[in-house]
Amino acid sequence: MPLSAERKAAYFETMKTLMATYSKCFIVDIDNVGSMQIQSTRLALRGTAEVLMGKNTMMRKCIREFVEENPDTPIAQLEDCCRGNVGFVFTNGDLGAVREILESNVRPAPAKVGSSAPADVIVPKGPTGCDPGQTAFFQTLQIATKIAKGQIEMTNDTHLISAGDKVTASQAALLQKLGIEPFTYGMSLLKVYDSGSLFDAKVLDITDEVLTAKFV
Repeated sequence: MPLSAERKAAYFETMKTLMATYSKCFIVDIDNVGSMQIQSTRLALRGTAEVLMGKNTMMRKCIREFVEENPDTPIAQLEDCCRGNVGFVFTNGDLGAVREILESNVRPAPAKVGSSAPADVIVPKGPTGCDPGQTAFFQTLQIATKIAKGQIEMTNDTHLISAGDKVTASQAALLQKLGIEPFTYGMSLLKVYDSGSLFDAKVLDITDEVLTAKFV
Protein backbone atom coordinates (compact mmCIF):
# COMPACT_ATOMS: atom_id res chain seq x y z
CA MET A 1 0.00 0.00 0.00
CA PRO A 2 1.59 3.32 -1.06
CA LEU A 3 2.21 6.05 1.48
CA SER A 4 -0.23 8.92 1.63
CA ALA A 5 0.98 12.34 0.46
CA GLU A 6 1.16 13.48 4.10
CA ARG A 7 3.25 10.51 5.24
CA LYS A 8 5.52 10.80 2.22
CA ALA A 9 6.10 14.50 2.97
CA ALA A 10 6.84 13.66 6.60
CA TYR A 11 9.33 10.96 5.51
CA PHE A 12 11.11 13.37 3.17
CA GLU A 13 11.32 15.98 5.93
CA THR A 14 12.74 13.39 8.34
CA MET A 15 15.41 12.17 5.91
CA LYS A 16 16.43 15.69 4.89
CA THR A 17 16.72 16.67 8.55
CA LEU A 18 18.95 13.67 9.21
CA MET A 19 21.17 14.49 6.23
CA ALA A 20 21.47 18.10 7.39
CA THR A 21 22.08 17.20 11.03
CA TYR A 22 24.57 14.37 10.78
CA SER A 23 27.94 14.30 9.03
CA LYS A 24 28.40 10.52 9.09
CA CYS A 25 26.35 7.45 8.30
CA PHE A 26 26.57 3.74 7.68
CA ILE A 27 24.84 2.16 4.69
CA VAL A 28 23.60 -1.20 5.97
CA ASP A 29 22.20 -4.33 4.34
CA ILE A 30 19.03 -5.43 6.14
CA ASP A 31 18.35 -8.74 4.39
CA ASN A 32 16.77 -11.25 6.81
CA VAL A 33 16.46 -8.58 9.54
CA GLY A 34 12.96 -8.43 10.99
CA SER A 35 11.06 -5.37 12.18
CA MET A 36 11.46 -6.35 15.86
CA GLN A 37 15.22 -6.62 15.42
CA ILE A 38 15.35 -3.22 13.70
CA GLN A 39 13.38 -1.73 16.60
CA SER A 40 15.78 -3.34 19.08
CA THR A 41 18.72 -1.83 17.19
CA ARG A 42 17.06 1.60 17.27
CA LEU A 43 16.71 1.35 21.04
CA ALA A 44 20.34 0.28 21.46
CA LEU A 45 21.47 3.28 19.38
CA ARG A 46 19.24 5.83 21.11
CA GLY A 47 21.16 9.02 21.80
CA THR A 48 24.02 7.86 19.58
CA ALA A 49 22.61 7.31 16.09
CA GLU A 50 19.40 7.38 14.05
CA VAL A 51 18.21 4.49 11.87
CA LEU A 52 16.32 5.23 8.64
CA MET A 53 14.69 2.64 6.38
CA GLY A 54 12.58 3.19 3.29
CA LYS A 55 11.95 2.34 -0.33
CA ASN A 56 14.98 2.91 -2.53
CA THR A 57 13.01 5.06 -4.97
CA MET A 58 11.89 7.36 -2.16
CA MET A 59 15.34 7.59 -0.60
CA ARG A 60 16.96 8.38 -3.97
CA LYS A 61 14.36 11.05 -4.74
CA CYS A 62 14.83 12.59 -1.30
CA ILE A 63 18.61 12.72 -1.76
CA ARG A 64 18.19 14.39 -5.17
CA GLU A 65 15.84 17.01 -3.70
CA PHE A 66 18.25 17.65 -0.82
CA VAL A 67 21.13 18.17 -3.28
CA GLU A 68 19.02 20.59 -5.33
CA GLU A 69 18.26 22.56 -2.18
CA ASN A 70 21.89 22.37 -1.01
CA PRO A 71 24.05 22.52 -4.16
CA ASP A 72 27.35 22.44 -2.24
CA THR A 73 26.59 19.23 -0.35
CA PRO A 74 28.72 16.16 -1.13
CA ILE A 75 25.89 13.85 -0.06
CA ALA A 76 24.75 13.18 -3.66
CA GLN A 77 26.99 10.10 -3.74
CA LEU A 78 24.61 8.37 -1.30
CA GLU A 79 22.04 8.07 -4.09
CA ASP A 80 24.01 5.24 -5.73
CA CYS A 81 24.01 3.36 -2.41
CA CYS A 82 20.21 2.94 -2.52
CA ARG A 83 20.36 -0.48 -4.17
CA GLY A 84 19.05 -3.71 -2.71
CA ASN A 85 17.59 -4.03 0.76
CA VAL A 86 19.43 -1.20 2.51
CA GLY A 87 19.02 1.42 5.20
CA PHE A 88 20.99 4.30 6.72
CA VAL A 89 22.36 4.76 10.24
CA PHE A 90 23.19 8.43 10.82
CA THR A 91 25.52 9.64 13.58
CA ASN A 92 27.84 12.41 14.68
CA GLY A 93 29.49 10.09 17.17
CA ASP A 94 32.35 7.64 16.98
CA LEU A 95 31.92 5.31 14.00
CA GLY A 96 33.68 2.48 15.80
CA ALA A 97 31.30 2.66 18.77
CA VAL A 98 28.22 2.68 16.51
CA ARG A 99 29.65 -0.22 14.54
CA GLU A 100 30.08 -2.27 17.72
CA ILE A 101 26.43 -1.75 18.63
CA LEU A 102 25.27 -2.71 15.12
CA GLU A 103 27.42 -5.83 14.97
CA SER A 104 26.44 -6.97 18.46
CA ASN A 105 22.71 -6.78 17.72
CA VAL A 106 22.33 -10.12 15.92
CA ARG A 107 19.76 -12.88 16.27
CA PRO A 108 20.05 -16.65 15.75
CA ALA A 109 18.04 -17.92 12.80
CA PRO A 110 17.13 -21.33 11.37
CA ALA A 111 18.39 -22.52 8.00
CA LYS A 112 15.63 -21.91 5.46
CA VAL A 113 15.29 -24.13 2.39
CA GLY A 114 16.67 -22.38 -0.69
CA SER A 115 18.42 -19.62 1.24
CA SER A 116 22.11 -18.96 0.74
CA ALA A 117 24.20 -19.96 3.76
CA PRO A 118 26.10 -16.94 5.16
CA ALA A 119 28.58 -19.25 6.92
CA ASP A 120 29.74 -22.86 7.12
CA VAL A 121 27.58 -25.14 9.26
CA ILE A 122 29.38 -27.81 11.28
CA VAL A 123 27.13 -30.19 13.23
CA PRO A 124 29.00 -31.59 16.25
CA LYS A 125 29.15 -35.30 16.93
CA GLY A 126 27.16 -36.76 19.78
CA PRO A 127 23.62 -37.83 20.71
CA THR A 128 20.87 -36.41 18.50
CA GLY A 129 17.74 -37.20 20.49
CA CYS A 130 16.37 -38.98 17.39
CA ASP A 131 15.01 -42.54 17.71
CA PRO A 132 16.68 -45.41 15.78
CA GLY A 133 13.82 -45.44 13.27
CA GLN A 134 15.23 -42.28 11.72
CA THR A 135 18.61 -43.79 10.83
CA ALA A 136 17.82 -43.77 7.09
CA PHE A 137 17.40 -39.99 7.23
CA PHE A 138 20.99 -39.60 8.42
CA GLN A 139 22.22 -42.10 5.85
CA THR A 140 20.64 -39.97 3.09
CA LEU A 141 22.86 -37.11 4.21
CA GLN A 142 25.87 -39.48 4.40
CA ILE A 143 26.27 -38.92 8.12
CA ALA A 144 27.94 -41.74 10.07
CA THR A 145 25.89 -42.79 13.11
CA LYS A 146 25.54 -45.45 15.76
CA ILE A 147 22.79 -46.36 18.19
CA ALA A 148 23.59 -45.54 21.81
CA LYS A 149 21.22 -45.57 24.77
CA GLY A 150 18.19 -45.93 22.53
CA GLN A 151 18.94 -42.96 20.26
CA ILE A 152 20.96 -42.09 17.18
CA GLU A 153 24.40 -40.71 17.87
CA MET A 154 26.55 -38.97 15.26
CA THR A 155 30.05 -40.43 15.38
CA ASN A 156 31.88 -37.50 13.74
CA ASP A 157 31.57 -33.75 13.41
CA THR A 158 29.81 -33.16 10.10
CA HIS A 159 30.47 -30.28 7.71
CA LEU A 160 26.85 -30.04 6.62
CA ILE A 161 26.71 -26.78 4.65
CA SER A 162 29.39 -24.58 3.11
CA ALA A 163 29.12 -20.78 3.06
CA GLY A 164 27.41 -19.64 -0.13
CA ASP A 165 25.62 -22.95 -0.75
CA LYS A 166 21.84 -23.13 -1.05
CA VAL A 167 20.27 -24.91 1.91
CA THR A 168 18.52 -28.14 0.84
CA ALA A 169 15.31 -29.49 2.33
CA SER A 170 17.16 -32.41 3.97
CA GLN A 171 19.76 -30.14 5.54
CA ALA A 172 17.10 -27.78 6.89
CA ALA A 173 15.08 -30.73 8.24
CA LEU A 174 18.11 -32.18 10.05
CA LEU A 175 18.99 -28.89 11.70
CA GLN A 176 15.37 -28.48 12.77
CA LYS A 177 15.34 -32.00 14.25
CA LEU A 178 18.49 -31.18 16.22
CA GLY A 179 17.15 -27.81 17.35
CA ILE A 180 20.07 -25.98 15.74
CA GLU A 181 19.72 -22.40 14.51
CA PRO A 182 23.05 -22.14 12.70
CA PHE A 183 22.97 -18.60 11.34
CA THR A 184 22.89 -15.16 12.87
CA TYR A 185 21.43 -12.16 11.13
CA GLY A 186 21.82 -8.47 11.78
CA MET A 187 22.50 -5.25 9.93
CA SER A 188 25.49 -5.88 7.67
CA LEU A 189 27.75 -2.85 7.16
CA LEU A 190 28.30 -2.07 3.48
CA LYS A 191 29.71 1.46 3.26
CA VAL A 192 30.57 4.42 5.44
CA TYR A 193 29.95 8.07 4.65
CA ASP A 194 32.05 10.50 6.68
CA SER A 195 32.04 14.26 6.04
CA GLY A 196 31.83 13.91 2.27
CA SER A 197 33.94 10.77 1.86
CA LEU A 198 32.35 7.43 0.96
CA PHE A 199 34.29 4.24 1.52
CA ASP A 200 33.90 0.52 2.11
CA ALA A 201 33.04 -0.40 5.71
CA LYS A 202 36.04 -2.78 5.76
CA VAL A 203 38.26 0.30 6.03
CA LEU A 204 37.21 0.48 9.70
CA ASP A 205 39.13 -2.77 10.25
CA ILE A 206 42.37 -0.89 9.58
CA THR A 207 43.45 0.03 13.10
CA ASP A 208 46.67 1.75 14.21
CA GLU A 209 47.97 -1.71 15.19
CA VAL A 210 47.34 -3.05 11.67
CA LEU A 211 49.13 -0.09 10.07
CA THR A 212 52.05 -0.44 12.45
CA ALA A 213 52.36 -4.15 11.67
CA LYS A 214 52.43 -3.42 7.93
CA PHE A 215 55.09 -0.72 8.01
CA VAL A 216 57.34 -1.70 10.89
